[in-house]
Amino acid sequence: MKVSYSAQLMEESVFRHLNHLERSGYRSDYDEFHSLADPIYELPEDDREIAFEKVNRLFFMEKLKLGDHVLRALEAVGLIPKRKRTSKKSALLKENQALKSDADFAEADAAILPGEFIEGTEADNVEQVEEEAVAVVEDEAPPEDNDEVSYDLAREFEERIKEVIVKRAINKVDEGSNVLNRVSGNPIIEMRVLASRFSNPEEALDLDAFLIQEFMHAKDMVDPEFDYEDAFIPGNPSVKNLITSRFRLLWNMYVDARLGRIGVVSVLPKEARFREFDNFYRKIPDKQRRGIFEGIWVTDKFTHEELLSMATDLDTLMSKYVDPGEISEEERDFIHLQGSPCPLCKFPTYNWVDDPESICDEMVLEAIQIDFPDWESKDGGCDRCIEVYELRAGVG
Repeated sequence: MKVSYSAQLMEESVFRHLNHLERSGYRSDYDEFHSLADPIYELPEDDREIAFEKVNRLFFMEKLKLGDHVLRALEAVGLIPKRKRTSKKSALLKENQALKSDADFAEADAAILPGEFIEGTEADNVEQVEEEAVAVVEDEAPPEDNDEVSYDLAREFEERIKEVIVKRAINKVDEGSNVLNRVSGNPIIEMRVLASRFSNPEEALDLDAFLIQEFMHAKDMVDPEFDYEDAFIPGNPSVKNLITSRFRLLWNMYVDARLGRIGVVSVLPKEARFREFDNFYRKIPDKQRRGIFEGIWVTDKFTHEELLSMATDLDTLMSKYVDPGEISEEERDFIHLQGSPCPLCKFPTYNWVDDPESICDEMVLEAIQIDFPDWESKDGGCDRCIEVYELRAGVG
């Protein structure tokens, strides 16, 4: 498997990280960076970009070891087997610390990075994770007897994925993982992450948790058992956004639960994830809502289709985790989830009138049924529609 980092990510990450160290009183790496970078301004303008990329790559990979976050995350989720770190680079790094000129730096760069780490092109050339790779990993650690199954699975995923490309995200919305060329059989995992996440060493655990979470999504996407596909979601944009949000929540729960079972810290603890679930499904009675959440949490295997079906259809979700005798059909009919479309105006509704018959004049109900003959009070409606029909009936 190949792993690469975009020049933009390395440049901004190194800049932010060194500035944080300097403000915290640790100047050695900051001063060393400028001792190598400042003379580059004296080079011809056409040569500066490549020279800066070499310096940024050296500090990102070797000095600050920011790339190790990605490798640890890949190991944690089983996309690569756990490996031993190399020690061959130490002597070369000491030698490189004394270099100042661009020519000397280029020579040292060739010695330290023998063809595996090729950065700086628009296409994001890749760095090969091989036996002699200095800045990544070297020899595979032999598996313990009880780890043979997971080790073999990691090897299987490593051989299945062509490369991992880590790029700089523009904003939080842009962050996340995707799998390119999935259908063609040469999948490439593309990870987009904010460079600011690399800036503070004290927040390293948060960065690791984020990368692990996103690589778990990517692993699912290349797992034939999960059977991920780019499914069409019907409905208007608001309904699509709602279903997408629910699907993302259910998928995150599936990821968090598996990470918890192997002792890996996730982005959110279980109770925090339940609060998120509670916000989406608060109209389901408390006992059943907690039961559904716990049922999802302990489920070992989901497919993409199962998660999407549960996000799209409440009956699918409840039939899977709620016993038929626990909640009556009448109670089920009164569950109007936030964001579900109003049966009258069809817009996503966050302020439901669950039982208009209990609060509205009979003329209001008749006015609704003139326009919607199949509508019943148990179907409910949004507060705006009920208000409109109250005005139309002359009782508002």
